[in-house]
Amino acid sequence: MKTPRKVLIIVAGVVAAAVIVFLVVRPLAARRDGITYVSRPVALADITATVNETGTVNPVNTVSVGTEVSGTITMLGADFNSRVKKNQVLVTLDPTDYQAAVDSAAANLRLAQANLNAAKVNSGKMKALLDMANLTVQRDEPLLKQGLINQNQMDTDNTAAVTANQDYLAAGAAIQVGDAQVAVAQGQLDQAKYNLSKTVIRSPMDGIVMARNVSIGQTVAASLQTPTLFSLATNLTDMQVDTSVDEADAGSVREGASATFTVTSYPNQTFSGTVVQLRINPTVTQNVVTYDAVVAVHDTSGRLLPGMTAQVTINVGARTQVPALPLAALLYRPLAAFGSGGGGGFGGGAGVVQSSGAAPAAQAVAGAPGSTVTVWTLANGRPTPQRIVIGLSDSRNVEIASGGLKPGDEVIVAQRRGGSRSPTGGPAGTAGGPGSASASAPSGSTAPEGAPAAGQPGQQASGRTAASAAVQTAQPTAGTTNAGARARNGLRKKLPPGSAPSSDSSASAPAPSTGASSADPAQGQSP
Repeated sequence: MKTPRKVLIIVAGVVAAAVIVFLVVRPLAARRDGITYVSRPVALADITATVNETGTVNPVNTVSVGTEVSGTITMLGADFNSRVKKNQVLVTLDPTDYQAAVDSAAANLRLAQANLNAAKVNSGKMKALLDMANLTVQRDEPLLKQGLINQNQMDTDNTAAVTANQDYLAAGAAIQVGDAQVAVAQGQLDQAKYNLSKTVIRSPMDGIVMARNVSIGQTVAASLQTPTLFSLATNLTDMQVDTSVDEADAGSVREGASATFTVTSYPNQTFSGTVVQLRINPTVTQNVVTYDAVVAVHDTSGRLLPGMTAQVTINVGARTQVPALPLAALLYRPLAAFGSGGGGGFGGGAGVVQSSGAAPAAQAVAGAPGSTVTVWTLANGRPTPQRIVIGLSDSRNVEIASGGLKPGDEVIVAQRRGGSRSPTGGPAGTAGGPGSASASAPSGSTAPEGAPAAGQPGQQASGRTAASAAVQTAQPTAGTTNAGARARNGLRKKLPPGSAPSSDSSASAPAPSTGASSADPAQGQSP
């Protein structure tokens, strides 16, 4: 009886060991090789969409002071950074030639006036001779009737009267010529005096000298192009930032929009301004089209100097307490799981983890407000696609304009297998990408991922919408259609290299969920 009992004990021990292996060891091994999903909740957030571009600080009004006459500079009345008043003397040219021209023109005027006086005197003489000739004719007419003089004498008197009349008319014309000559001489004198006055160059306004392009002793020649002697700015208090806005962002920039900017000289100082104009004249550089957005700024401290490079942030839209999801959710695509029996892993697997039905191919993320995108949620431990329409983005969160998601719903932002994690379905080790989340991060963490490096200003990424920037870093996955890959590649070409989500947003990204969901190990293996 002892032998069967020992056999039963041995059999019971083997069965218990098998049960332990089946219930404990096998699930642990399967969980180690299974896929764990990291999620974040949809939450209400304040979103401010911005456009980030580069601009140049310039004075509002700049005047180039030139010269209308040629000559040698004999005196300079201002230098770099000099503050000048209106009509203050800036430059004096050698006036010798111009003074001589004035003297010559004055002499010509006096000569013309003398000729005019002589013509007037001669006209009076001709008038007297004409009167005498007419009187002689009147006296000879009675004598001719009485026969005291012959007809020849009468004809001679008539001829003398006609000649005297012509001489008088000629004297009147000489007076008109004299008047014209006086006017010409007066004009030449005025011109000579004007040229002489232009040898003294004065400031046209109150301002500050930005540039001096001449020196004493230098000869300037005024020809078809007026040489520039000084460049003046009205003041350094009212300035403007000429901002180059990419054509992709020009449609969202409006006059009156608020803007902030920083300059390298004052990295910790933020200046505020307002967009006063978006100029329609395009600038084309290597097939890149930009438009000039003028940002007006009033700086009483005078710290802004002409030519400074400004990093400009223009606010193009804002939403308050709207449903939003983290940008990483737009990057996520399910990981592949090829292989047999649970041997499939990150390193050698490709393809999409299969659920009860084949997951739809990844859609290209357009990124502009109003675009329809695909995000993934967990349903029965499996990734389930959700189609939503996105709105504004602040480079960290994206507004949900419409769709089936509501605050509190969990969206997948990353996944991992055997301790590795990937937000986009790429190989293990890509967890550090934009929008990735750690399954062990505590809820409400105050150190959001993607924060700028220490010591660097909290600048956002490119002026594109954040969802567009997300497309740049997203990698095409197995199962993605060729059309979707081409769409993403086309969008990446539209974005500047190196664009990445920034962290200087007014809205805080929701913390990752501490309870990472794990797919069914049996279903996580090869199909």
